[in-house]
This record gives sequence, C-alpha cells and structure tokens, in this order.
Amino acid sequence: MKKSTLRRADLVFSVSLMVVSIAAMIESVKLLFNPFGRDFEDVRGDDIKQSLETWYQSVGLVPFIIAAFVFVCALCLFHFARREGARFDFIKLGNVRALLKNEEFRVAVIVTVILSAYIFAFMPLCREYLDFFPRFQAFPFMIATFLMLFCMMVVFGEKKLVPILKYFVASALAAGAIAYGFGMLALIPLP
Repeated sequence: MKKSTLRRADLVFSVSLMVVSIAAMIESVKLLFNPFGRDFEDVRGDDIKQSLETWYQSVGLVPFIIAAFVFVCALCLFHFARREGARFDFIKLGNVRALLKNEEFRVAVIVTVILSAYIFAFMPLCREYLDFFPRFQAFPFMIATFLMLFCMMVVFGEKKLVPILKYFVASALAAGAIAYGFGMLALIPLP
C-alpha cells in the first residue's frame, strides 16, 4: 500500500478514535456521578457529594484514564498524518460511490447492523419480555444469541429451505451450548 494511502487511513482512524474516546470519557464521568445508572432525578445531592469525595474509588476512573490515553494517542496520530501530508481531499463523490459498491464494506456494514441489533434491541427486549425461568437466568441471553446467529447465517448463507433449517438448528444448538456452558456450568453471569 502506498504511503499516502496509509497516511489518509491514519487521518480517518485518528478522528474516529478521538470521537470514540471522547464518548468514553463522557460515559466515565457519568459513572462518577451516577455509578448505578439511576435516573438523574433520583440522584440526590448527597450522593453526588459522596461520589466527588471518593472519586478515586469510582468505577469510571480506569475507563476515563484509558480513554484519555487513547485520545492523546489519536491526537499524536492525527498530527503525524497531517505532517506527512494527509488531507481530507480524498473524500469525493466518486470515492464514496466506489466504497458503497465494495463488497467488503457492505459485509462490514451488515455485520455491524446485526451486532448493533443484538446489543441494543435483541438483548434488552429478550431480557424484558422473556425472563421466564428464574433458575435459568441465561434464557433471555440464549434467545437473543440464537436470533443474532440465525440472522447472520441467513444473511450470509444460502437462501433455500434446507440450508435455512440447518441454520435454525445450528443457531439453536450453539446458543444453547453457550448459555448452558457459561451460565450454568461455569457460573459466569450473562448479560
């Protein structure tokens, strides 16, 4: 790969890292003031005062420090890429169209969408509506994992009836094995 292409990639990656690290620092500060994720209307002034007095014991301290170091590293990478001549002039309509036609980019977008649905939709909805078995707390996790695996297999596999039935069985077995193995045998709390 050419040096100019690498520096452009460094430029884009450093900006992405800065955005992610700033978001992580904001969430870490929220953990300082509200470590249990309560509604801010329910947080009393005494709770905030106690959190500030014991800031060094906050669960958000280590993530904040790591995010701050990542931000500094991203700034250094951004400076280095700019010094080497990288500019944002490569973002043109033709390049964006070529990127959207790229098969690897489409696969990355699809995987990101399915994983985001798993984290932000399947898990919370299954935890809220499918928590039927108090002794098997991994049940909602198992159903959400099954849905995610099945979606991935259907999207990237053959679209015929027999393979889809195989995907269904494989997803169910894998989700059940993961939930039982980690949740029941290893006693690892699952989300």
